[in-house]
Amino acid sequence: MALVFETQLEIQGFFSATDNYYQFYDQRSAASMATAISQLEAYLAAEGPFDGVIGYSQGASLAATYMIRFSHLHPSAPLPFKCAIFFSGGRPLDPRALSKGDLILIDPEQQVAPLLSLPTANIWGRNDPLWPGSSETLWKLCDPANRTTFIHDEGHDIPGARAKDAVLGSVRAIRKVIDQAVIVH
Repeated sequence: MALVFETQLEIQGFFSATDNYYQFYDQRSAASMATAISQLEAYLAAEGPFDGVIGYSQGASLAATYMIRFSHLHPSAPLPFKCAIFFSGGRPLDPRALSKGDLILIDPEQQVAPLLSLPTANIWGRNDPLWPGSSETLWKLCDPANRTTFIHDEGHDIPGARAKDAVLGSVRAIRKVIDQAVIVH
């Protein structure tokens, strides 16, 4: 499933505003998000296991929502990933509310314990004009003992060639999380 969306700020600097672009789910639709989670679950069952997951923006939100949902449904089972890497991570949705057709973002201040216990790399730009505060929210849902953070001077993007220090910092954070995952598992 892919949905057409209007050119968004994330890609305006790279692609024409007159072209069609696609996203995996409509973040304004509980049914669309539930379908995306169901499809992700089916894909993991058919193609897995996987050592880790990497998500950017909306993809990070989907991955985090999926893992939180998995933990609620299977509290004693290990997560399907050993680690997660979130670039400019979007806020995850409450999976219980989602199952009722409601789109409710998880509030980390309402949580007694971290919802994501696996090793995570949380990488985002301090100058994110699109979703300021969103990455910090996802970061707060990750276990402080297992999360690695790198905040770069870019915006809502994955650091590229023109931001050498941001790329190196991101790579260091990712390596640390992979090392944690290898040691834990």
